[in-house]
Amino acid sequence: MNGPQSMPNPQYMQAMRFTHTVNSKYNFDDTVSRLENAIQSKGMTVFAVIDHHAAARANGLNMQPAKVIIFGTPKAGTPLMVKDPEFAIRLPLRVLVTENNGAVQVVFHDTRALIQGTRIQFSDVENTLANAEKLIVQTVTQ
Repeated sequence: MNGPQSMPNPQYMQAMRFTHTVNSKYNFDDTVSRLENAIQSKGMTVFAVIDHHAAARANGLNMQPAKVIIFGTPKAGTPLMVKDPEFAIRLPLRVLVTENNGAVQVVFHDTRALIQGTRIQFSDVENTLANAEKLIVQTVTQ
């Protein structure tokens, strides 16, 4: 960063913390599997799955099951990064699957919060990134 002008403003940082949490009607493993399959069925790539629970266990620590699926497609992301190169730090998309007290929850960023403070307009993402939100919700609730 090149000084104070490069620091994100506090309103932007608050917006980036805005997420949606949806209860899954499936168990943890099935929820992860269903999301991966749904993402791939729409032509997107699952770039990685980070297993926080396994990493904690490997280091002698204990935590609830938690996996982050990192996904996207260059067809949707590339035009956005061309329009606003700094938007690349917000991609690819991520979805967290976690379980607490037997309840499986899925957490993901709100699309409007994701684009706030960028040169990206909602009309630029309403048929791409915003559809990922719908896909996530449908996959874990139907």
